[in-house]
Amino acid sequence: MTVFAATLAAIAGLTLASAPGAAAEDRASFDLTVGATYFKGTIEFYNRSVTVNGVLRGLSTGCRRGAAWAFASSGSTLDNRSTTAVCNGAVSKTIPLTADVPGGAAEVEVDLLEGNGYRIASCHVQRGFEYCE
Repeated sequence: MTVFAATLAAIAGLTLASAPGAAAEDRASFDLTVGATYFKGTIEFYNRSVTVNGVLRGLSTGCRRGAAWAFASSGSTLDNRSTTAVCNGAVSKTIPLTADVPGGAAEVEVDLLEGNGYRIASCHVQRGFEYCE
């Protein structure tokens, strides 16, 4: 980017959505704890994506997976993904979600799943709120 273009962008107050390290527009935390297992962390809303970062804890007696869903303001599903199973200890997990609509995702659901995919806890958060409950 030339100095002239950078100056114009700064004057106009523009931000580049594709810029590396772009800050999250909104951030919420979540804590899904069931017994000695959990999935907890943060949900970061960006212009056209969402990132769920957390720690997932499973046990040898009960594997766990994390999952997340991104929804448009109309309620339609934009994307959903899940992690691999964790069966022994706590592991950092990231779930990237695409929200390729103007304004990005309006709401996110985060789930704590059994290893077979059965949902045992979940929370929903709308963009602008600070805690998923």
